Amino acid sequence: MGSLFILRCFLLFLFLFQGAFAAAGKIWSRTEMVEMAGYGEQKLSSVIIAGSLLCDTSRATVAIKCHTGYKRRSKWIKAVTDDLGEFEIDLPSQLHAIPDMENTCVVKPVHVPKLYRCNHRSTNTHKRIKLVSSTNGFRVYTSGKIKLQGHSSRS
Repeated sequence: MGSLFILRCFLLFLFLFQGAFAAAGKIWSRTEMVEMAGYGEQKLSSVIIAGSLLCDTSRATVAIKCHTGYKRRSKWIKAVTDDLGEFEIDLPSQLHAIPDMENTCVVKPVHVPKLYRCNHRSTNTHKRIKLVSSTNGFRVYTSGKIKLQGHSSRS
């Protein structure tokens, strides 16, 4: 008798709330639910690091590292320079909230193609970043011009 009562209550529960669950699925789409939770495709903020290497080195690899203060190691975020030696790095969203980013992040060249005779000392050639613009959740920092020793063999 007791188990029959529990079964009836369970079936009544399913019958009453089935419409509510179905209605909730029709009211909110997956995209709307994701946006409400804050995980949409639209970025809430952007942090761009821009700079250039003084040696006109295209295809050189430049990286930024931000010390987060946690015990785990910070990762290098890499970018490749264009034909003029300029680069842009779009920081991942988990790094946007780093306090005092100007003093915790450094940019340095990691690899210069052999075609160029610009020397870079991996320990000495690093630059701090500086905030140049901040509007509507979009921040732009610059490392300025990173000077490499030597000259380019390109004409």
